[in-house]
Amino acid sequence: MKKIQFIPISESVPGLISAPIPAHKKIPEWYKEQPAVIGDKLVINDGGNPNTTIKKCMPVLDDMTAGYYILLPSDLIVGWNDDGTPYFSWSLDTTGGHNIRGELDYLPKLIEGHGTEQVSHLHIPWGFSIYPQKFNNYWRIVTPKGYSCMFRHPSWVFDVPFYTLSGIVDTDNHPVPVNFPFLIQQGWEGMIHEGTPIAQVIPFRRTEWESEIVMDNNAEGSMEYRRATKKLMHRYKDNWREVKTWK
Repeated sequence: MKKIQFIPISESVPGLISAPIPAHKKIPEWYKEQPAVIGDKLVINDGGNPNTTIKKCMPVLDDMTAGYYILLPSDLIVGWNDDGTPYFSWSLDTTGGHNIRGELDYLPKLIEGHGTEQVSHLHIPWGFSIYPQKFNNYWRIVTPKGYSCMFRHPSWVFDVPFYTLSGIVDTDNHPVPVNFPFLIQQGWEGMIHEGTPIAQVIPFRRTEWESEIVMDNNAEGSMEYRRATKKLMHRYKDNWREVKTWK
């Protein structure tokens, strides 16, 4: 089993800031509340398929529980200046205190801004501010040799007023913390709570790929799928899915 390491940037971090967690420990509330079937009982439609919902879709579950979450380390207030730029305030004291060597222990600010020039040609998604921001990360991330990490917005989490931008970093070589650029919803005001997932970290092995087009009528695969339809439920889960482990 491979191991990913989250190394605090300061001795004060572990006692002050919530550690990264496996994503399966913070499944979105909407998914927990989603009924497994449409209506009040399980039935088969005219096409031979059950009336199940997204709750029964294993690819969705595997996606939302993949990897690890970096959590917001402090309650965060979002407001707006008269010129349309956002401002942020937070409860975390980043001056920290004195570490075990008696030195004053400073931490980076929770939020820093990016210049609009850095994304001057990006088509900002509708409803988001044109002023990009950045979550500073208090954990250095280290993976085994040959492994990188994909960083992205927490999967299937749409009820937050920010969108974390994606990136891939070779975390077996990168010697400093990876910070997370994000966009904030234009005009949204209020508090984002400490412990909210702000980035999903998915380690993967680097390898070379090449593509080809292959003519194949997939007769064997089609028959295999038809045999699977003899069972009403869990066709993909019981026949083709492999369990992913994130600890």
